[in-house]
Amino acid sequence: MGGAQKSMLHPYEDLDLSFRELFAITKSFAKGGTFQEKVDGCNLTWRFDGDKFFLARNYAHFRSGGITIDEYREYLVGHPAEGQFTRALDRLEKLRNVLKVTEFHKDYDDGVWINMEVIDKLEPQMLRYDVDCFVIHNLCRFVEEPKPHTEIVQPKVISLNRFANILCLSGIRVMHGLTVTVPPMCSTVYRAFQAGIMDSINQLSLGLDNTLRDWIQKSTEESLVMYNVSYEDAVLLAENVSGKGKHALKTIRAKYDENTQEDINNLCLSANRVKSRNRCLEQIRQSWLHFGALRLEGVKSALIDDKERAITRIDDMIDFNIDVVNEKREENESIYHGFHAQLETFVNFDTEPQIIEGFVFETDRFVVKLTGAFQSLNRICGTARYQFGQEFPETFKEE
Repeated sequence: MGGAQKSMLHPYEDLDLSFRELFAITKSFAKGGTFQEKVDGCNLTWRFDGDKFFLARNYAHFRSGGITIDEYREYLVGHPAEGQFTRALDRLEKLRNVLKVTEFHKDYDDGVWINMEVIDKLEPQMLRYDVDCFVIHNLCRFVEEPKPHTEIVQPKVISLNRFANILCLSGIRVMHGLTVTVPPMCSTVYRAFQAGIMDSINQLSLGLDNTLRDWIQKSTEESLVMYNVSYEDAVLLAENVSGKGKHALKTIRAKYDENTQEDINNLCLSANRVKSRNRCLEQIRQSWLHFGALRLEGVKSALIDDKERAITRIDDMIDFNIDVVNEKREENESIYHGFHAQLETFVNFDTEPQIIEGFVFETDRFVVKLTGAFQSLNRICGTARYQFGQEFPETFKEE
């Protein structure tokens, strides 16, 4: 999604998610059924006051009430997706007359925005869909507390499905709530996911109602005790890392020798805490992404007609990027090694390229995504484009 809406969380990024909830989400996807599709487009967040459109690409735009379409065009000059956005703004303006007739804006105050995705065939993101369209996600409002974010606003008069259908009268294709139905998958895949994590939960003396934050707390405590930090101090330092509490690092650290202080710094300094949390969660992250790759293998987006053609195109994109990166290795070794690390990650999933970004799982408390191999594929297929300025030729064939 990106833009003013930021990114939707993976389950392993919601530290207050319990393991019971994590397993319920995973089991739901494993059982199959109909799920909301997450689409691979560019975010466009806007509102209409009955005369003008106002758009927001960042929090500053929200705070100022948005910028006009002309200002938005100027703002995006030189942006890698400038062409996509330019065409999207042209289409957005074609919605004006229908919006006036619906008087949709009169049901909401100026603080309510429409959050949607731009799908563009001419200059696609990684996935090339077979239609140009807008996909409405939700209505939202920007709030400052407890930290700046957007919160969902419920429709008042008509549903967003109905609203999208009405907007189609403009001649522009607008959708909401795309869904994909998938069959059950082999139960052993879910059981393998569950068993691997349950083993670690038991080793940390945790239970199903403990959270990922508890996992970080216990893992960090164990590491600190191994560095000869007392259990009492390890608990306090681990609370700094997990976010459960705030304690004076300097005071606690001062009682230890130089080597132990360095170990404490590596784990607990504020600059290192995100890395420490990510390190603790790496097993869950890898297990979730591997489960997702298996769940999404062979699943076709609702916006793609020809499955085999779409898979072949991603295969060709991978080969094209391998050629470019290998050719440019001497220009930037770090890009080369980062690319091949992502390629290795994808290969280790042992699945064919997926042609859907993923699914969305939503409850009253949280919204998370299942994207499987998409993250690695997206980085692989975007390297030539975003790192070296070389667009994938749609006629590419491996020599």
